[in-house]
Amino acid sequence: METPQHIVDRAIINADDDRWLVYEVEERHQPHHHVRLILLRNVDDYGVKGQVVSVLFHEAHTKLLLPGFAVYHNADTVEEHKDILLPEEQRFHSSEASRQFAIFFSKRTFDICLSSTNAWTIEKWHIKASLRKHRVWVGEEQIELPGGQVIGPDPALENKEFVAVLTINNHEKLKIRCRIHHLEQEGEAPKLKQWFFKAAEPVWEHERRELLDMNRAPPNKAQRSDASLAEELRAYELWRQQREERIG
Repeated sequence: METPQHIVDRAIINADDDRWLVYEVEERHQPHHHVRLILLRNVDDYGVKGQVVSVLFHEAHTKLLLPGFAVYHNADTVEEHKDILLPEEQRFHSSEASRQFAIFFSKRTFDICLSSTNAWTIEKWHIKASLRKHRVWVGEEQIELPGGQVIGPDPALENKEFVAVLTINNHEKLKIRCRIHHLEQEGEAPKLKQWFFKAAEPVWEHERRELLDMNRAPPNKAQRSDASLAEELRAYELWRQQREERIG
């Protein structure tokens, strides 16, 4: 129908015909429940290929089953996909809270603010300080900097990215995206509009692919309606499409 059904329904209220219409409620709502699925590929926020996951039914249908990213877990599918099936007792997260933490912060970009005049070398405490701005309190023993030593000030490093690794509950290893910003003379970070949404070059060339494969937060409504971000939005959609092909 070209006209939505709810508009048609409202149009006949108080009309001559509405007294002849009788509705009988068959089912008011479907009870909330979880369904067990086998993931057929790596899926952001849900798990890895071959993992058995329990997902709320409305998310399972729209985000996993309909796109073909997963199948129902039953005797037939277990036999069909036994070559990729991972043991259910295998622990991927130390807790549900740590899983939600990883889902949220794996998409964020952390600003590492550094002096533009005094010499510095990026250390673990710089990452710790940036995390505190996001209300995340960690010890330096939970932070790794695998890329190499970064020394400045260096204008060539401005707005470039590197990878830090955060250990959660002595179990998970979460890669986080860190962006270098030099402080201005007044001690304030330069005002770069929507810097966290825009793509950036890596500090280390050997981390380029790793950073490209790391997830990013999707644009919100305000960003999508901002004409000045049109080029960045196109770049984001291209990156997302290429990443889906790689991780799928």
